[in-house]
Order: sequence, then C-alpha cells, then structure tokens
Amino acid sequence: MSDIFNSIVSGQDTVRNSILKSARELFAKFGYRKTTMEDIAQALRKGKSSLYYYFKNKEEIFQAVIELESELLEHRLREVVGSEYSPRQKFHDYVIVRMETLRELENYQKAMRDETYGDYHFLDDVRERSEQAEQEMLRVVMEEGVSSGEFDIKNLRLAAIGISTALRGLELPLFRGIENFDDFRLQLDNILNIMFFGILKR
Repeated sequence: MSDIFNSIVSGQDTVRNSILKSARELFAKFGYRKTTMEDIAQALRKGKSSLYYYFKNKEEIFQAVIELESELLEHRLREVVGSEYSPRQKFHDYVIVRMETLRELENYQKAMRDETYGDYHFLDDVRERSEQAEQEMLRVVMEEGVSSGEFDIKNLRLAAIGISTALRGLELPLFRGIENFDDFRLQLDNILNIMFFGILKR
C-alpha cells in the first residue's frame, strides 16, 4: 500500500504528505474522534502550527485522508480493469483486489458505512464519485466479456449497478469477525462463485 501511496502523492508537497500519512495511521488506530491535532503534530515531531499551515482543522485533514484512500482504491481497481487478462479473470481479480484493499483502508471503509459520520457532508460527494467510478469500471469489464462471448448480459448499465450495490452490501458482513487472511480469501472465492457464475455463458 505504501508504494501506491507514494506514487499517487509523488510530486506533491512532502510536508503535507507526511501529515496525511501520520493522520491516516492515527485515525485508523485510535479513531477520528479520539485523535487530536496535537497527536498528529507529535507523531510528526512538529508544532501544531505546521499542521495549520496546510489544513484549517482536523476535519479538513480527515477529508483529505478519505479522498486519498478513495483514490488509492480506484487506482488499484483501474489497474485490474486495464490488465491484459480475460474478462472472467478481471472480474475475479476486481472483487479480490477491491475487498482486500478496502480491508486495508480502515478510515475509508468506516467513514463510508458508519452512520455517525453523517454530519460530514463531503462524504456524500466521495461516495457518489466512488459509486459512479465503480459502475463505469464494471461496465467496461462486462462489455469486454460480452464482446468476447464470455458473458451473456442484456443490460450492461443495470448489471453494473446491481453488482456494485451487491458488493457494497457484502462489505460489512465480510469484514466483521474475519481476521485470518486465508479465511478472508476463502469467503471472497465463495462470494465470487455465488455472484458471478450466473453471468458466465454456458
């Protein structure tokens, strides 16, 4: 994950990136509400004035962290969609990479599903952009599958909406109580068999 983080923020202000990196780690470990600006400054070994030069307050840092993690997720998924594998393999890899990445992006996944973050209206924009991007990526893969004869799908737009919605609905039960990585992968494979076997042309 750190390599992708570095590639996305490459060329940007290094101090700002350091703030976001430290804040990500602290928010994930202690939670957004329990983390203070002082905590972030101490982790950076800088004064709080360094933080206020780049961000007005903690909420602005939180917004930047969530937007960054959203970008990290999309970056990984677009790599899958743009790969040279078959559409069937892309579907498999898409779901695996999506869920594994979300599992690592603790701040993003909590903010997207936790109703207590409802006062942070920027999350609505992040959520809408993410959903639209996901539907577009799924549609591209399905369109490739239809063209190659692998998939039999009558309405690509509705199929993309349906699969995107199903994946979001599976996040919470999938993440809850599964700590072993092998068990996590096994559950993902089971979900893939249930979700996608019906779109394979037999």
